[in-house]
Amino acid sequence: MTVATFAEPFTGTDHDDFAAWAREVRDYRIERAYDRPVIMLYDGDWIYRGTVHGEIAGGVHPVVNETGTITIRLPIDLDDPRRTWAAFWALDEEARGTSNIHIRVETMGARICGRMKAKDGVRLVQGPDGDEVVIDFLDDTEELKFIHTAGNPFLPISLIQQPKAWMMLLQADDAILLTLACNLPRLQIANIDLGAVFDLLNPEKWTLSGIAESLAGIWQHSQVVVKPFLLGQSVAPLALVVGSIRTSIFDVAAPVLEDAELQWDLRRWFDGDPEPWPGAGTWWIRSGTLVVGIADKSGFRQGTSLGGNLLTGLTRTIASVLSNHVEDSYDLVTGDTIDETGYRLPGILGTEASHPYVVYRDGSITGVQTLGFSRSPGGPGRITVGGQSMPGVNELISAAIQYGGDVLGDNISAVISAGVGYQVSVGSLGGAIDSFLNPIYRDSILANMSVPLLLRTMKQGWGHYLETTSTNVTQAFTAASVMDLRQRRRETDPETAFTLTVANASPWLIGANGTGHWWLGDRVGGTSKYLMPRVFVRRCLALDIDWDTGGLKIEATFGNTKPKKDAIDHIVDVLGKAMGGMQQIGLW
Repeated sequence: MTVATFAEPFTGTDHDDFAAWAREVRDYRIERAYDRPVIMLYDGDWIYRGTVHGEIAGGVHPVVNETGTITIRLPIDLDDPRRTWAAFWALDEEARGTSNIHIRVETMGARICGRMKAKDGVRLVQGPDGDEVVIDFLDDTEELKFIHTAGNPFLPISLIQQPKAWMMLLQADDAILLTLACNLPRLQIANIDLGAVFDLLNPEKWTLSGIAESLAGIWQHSQVVVKPFLLGQSVAPLALVVGSIRTSIFDVAAPVLEDAELQWDLRRWFDGDPEPWPGAGTWWIRSGTLVVGIADKSGFRQGTSLGGNLLTGLTRTIASVLSNHVEDSYDLVTGDTIDETGYRLPGILGTEASHPYVVYRDGSITGVQTLGFSRSPGGPGRITVGGQSMPGVNELISAAIQYGGDVLGDNISAVISAGVGYQVSVGSLGGAIDSFLNPIYRDSILANMSVPLLLRTMKQGWGHYLETTSTNVTQAFTAASVMDLRQRRRETDPETAFTLTVANASPWLIGANGTGHWWLGDRVGGTSKYLMPRVFVRRCLALDIDWDTGGLKIEATFGNTKPKKDAIDHIVDVLGKAMGGMQQIGLW
């Protein structure tokens, strides 16, 4: 989106002309910031059915890497069916022709689309204040939960799957998108329009042109398209993607995206839009197609800001790890020259991941309407995981006992034989002794890993909770146990989080695709008047945008995402997934 969208291009000649033009652009943007969202309804074929006006209320609630929700409340009136057409249309599934309802919400430069919930999607609510129809939708992230990662997507699922598990080692975003792209063609083969098949039996269609039209319409356009990319250009960390036909791309990608601090970038393409990516063209794509990419709004790999000071500015840090390979620390970056290229695009607003700048100041004159602020010191100072002896320990003890029992049985046989004067065989005692002792020694030696979190306890002070364990049972001193340690540590990490209800354009504009200073997933700073001048910078994890007759209300939730893993943790993660994948395909 360019500045020409908001105002005429600058044609002045001096500073005063530019200041007046910039104020005009700013005023126009502020005016547009409070526009009610544009709501369009589509049927199950993503065919446009109408734009909604006069709704009672609505809300969109996108969440980073999770399924968000969309809700609209529509009036319904038997005396005025024309004005309340949307409610009647939503209720009358038979007249609609398709059971699914789709929604498209255009607000703040963002496009948020979704499909009606499979259960209780449309509800008629009758009350003393009037009747209304409530429609609940799940946004496009839900689509990803219904695309599974076959072990071999190029072979028929019902006939053979060899190998049984899908394994791919690449940069995180490349691996996820390539996995998704490989699974879409097999789903497309079965994407058949039965209506076009039945048309082949219709005598009225039994003409050369009619048959050709029916054959061309049997296989439908792909509902999901992966935005193309060049392998090797990503700066994301290496990740091993492992899946099977029982796991969806959403589940496979979730831990990888969380670790790399990446997020899904989903956008529906409709007739009249520009091409989905430069050079793609539009002749091949159907209106309503979901274009999937992955975005990096974190900046962890290049350095970013986690906080700072209103007087001295925001500090830049890069994550590192302590020697116990469980605790994370953050190194201060100083002396860097700031790359301002991303902030010098005419007419384009937004936040660069490596250099966030938006800060909401708590005080008497502020755009913050309500503020919820929380800080937690973190959990216990020691974590113990495991429950099973490290590989080989139980087997080694069992072998020693059985060998010793066999030797003992042979010696007893020799002694008795010598005493009675003829050959007596007592037999092997190893198995019997091992069966008796096995419940006693099994999983008692080298069966747990216990790690003190010294940095955490140093910050907490002498008085702190002492120990916690993981509910998972894993073999100690393995990749799985190290991952369990890290996971339990992250679950009990200290955290600073805040929730803001903010007024748009006071002073920051909220919006996507260049129309606002920040949006979902971006880093934003917040302050508390009781902790001035400290600034806490966190990513926006969720947005709640609600509107009714009283206007637009925006609430944003900011907090920590899971810290990045260190290099050793990446290695054990990759090894653990590789061993799991090899076990699935029968090689381990």
